[in-house]
Amino acid sequence: MIKKYIFYFYFIFFNSINGQKPNQQSIDSLWVAATDRGSYASKGSKEMLRLCTEIYYQSININYKKGELRALVKMAEIYNNEQNYQESLNKISEGLLLADKSSNYVIWCDLLRLQSNIYQILGYYDKADKSARKALSIADQIKEDDRKYLAKSQALRKIAENKLQKNILEKKYDSTQFYFYKAYTESKKLSPDFPYRKMYIAKNVKNIALILFYQNKISEAEKYLLWYEKLTRDIKMNPEYISFYTLKGNIENRKGNYHTAVEQFNKSIYFSKKYKILPQELAESYTGIAESYKNLHDYQNQSNYIEKAKKISDSLSAAEKIVVNNVAKSETKGDKEKRSPRILVIIIILLLATWITISLLLKRKKIILKENASVHQKNTEYTQNSNPAERQTMITDSQELNYVIELAINNSPSFPLKFSEVFPTFNQKLLEINPQLTPSDLEYCALIKLNFDTKQIATFKKSSIGSVETRKSRIRKKLNIINSENIYMWLMKIQ
Repeated sequence: MIKKYIFYFYFIFFNSINGQKPNQQSIDSLWVAATDRGSYASKGSKEMLRLCTEIYYQSININYKKGELRALVKMAEIYNNEQNYQESLNKISEGLLLADKSSNYVIWCDLLRLQSNIYQILGYYDKADKSARKALSIADQIKEDDRKYLAKSQALRKIAENKLQKNILEKKYDSTQFYFYKAYTESKKLSPDFPYRKMYIAKNVKNIALILFYQNKISEAEKYLLWYEKLTRDIKMNPEYISFYTLKGNIENRKGNYHTAVEQFNKSIYFSKKYKILPQELAESYTGIAESYKNLHDYQNQSNYIEKAKKISDSLSAAEKIVVNNVAKSETKGDKEKRSPRILVIIIILLLATWITISLLLKRKKIILKENASVHQKNTEYTQNSNPAERQTMITDSQELNYVIELAINNSPSFPLKFSEVFPTFNQKLLEINPQLTPSDLEYCALIKLNFDTKQIATFKKSSIGSVETRKSRIRKKLNIINSENIYMWLMKIQ
């Protein structure tokens, strides 16, 4: 907040010295530069944020509401792409209030769609659906037909995507397919000369191919992908090729063409890096390649790509931790009353919290090690009547298990690999139940199998208890564990 006012006053001071005052035309020129299809890839996120911030404060200086709103939408998109969901939600909240006040229904819809996307990523599917449906309702108030059709198409597509993520484990695709087709119908209504009309239609065509893939209608899905390629043939800058080639890779894996699948996933990775859009799509490509190498029995490459996917998943999880307990506050953050931060108090609280966390962690670590030593002693006594060979095996297993527990307590990067050595079939059996489990999901399952409770896991992972509970709830859904079933007992049965 302090930085915001410093920048604002600096901007006013700078313009007063130079005797210049921005006007709508100069701001619109900056906006054209910021929204050029190659801008993000060429400038990068930092420069784009700087440019959008300049547009934002210039617009405030001349009370140009449309300029403010445009800048807020773009900044929200950039923060979303950088996985800074909290800051993205802040910009969205500010924009929603301004869009409502100025009756800018087009940008209002854009902001709600972005909000819906973040809620979906965080697993708040009901909130995501509510935002998308509100966008659909507001779209009817847009006077210009093409803008109305586009806003409705995007809102319908967002509703479909939310339903897909919510129902994918139950393999319920009918409602998703219904909304994807409705989105496609709205995009077809766009005028022939509407900018990027083919691109908007193509997005919906690709989504129809996706739902056909999930329904295992591979040949039909491939027909839609061919149609997508025809529609986008003349479009030079097309970030949608990231998800396009990921889908093609998944299809080739399904068909058993594993070498071809790797080629397709690598194309997706190329476009992801080219357009600097790196989060979930890139992780999905790495996971897909790992699956390809697994079926090719190239376990070294499989392990390498699982590790790459895990790093991105951990990055996304870290971003989620910042937001997951503050979503309700984010929705009302646009209120005019904003408290000035008390820096000294905040620093003291943070230092105190850090000291308490470290103390508790060390204390808990000693208790766990003491308990494990006790278990080890009992196992040693139990094996006294065994023959020497059996006794040696049991002692070795106990030592390895203690080492795995030690790695978990220290949140060591080596923990997942060592755990897989001690429990070689555990991850494989879970992936047979649901191949969509991420490396981060498997790590949480491992911690649960080792009988760590929620508080312990939160401590080890430097996370909140609420975040861990949310993750456990998602794992339940992915593994189809009913609410009456104890997740600890369920995972203990997996050998």
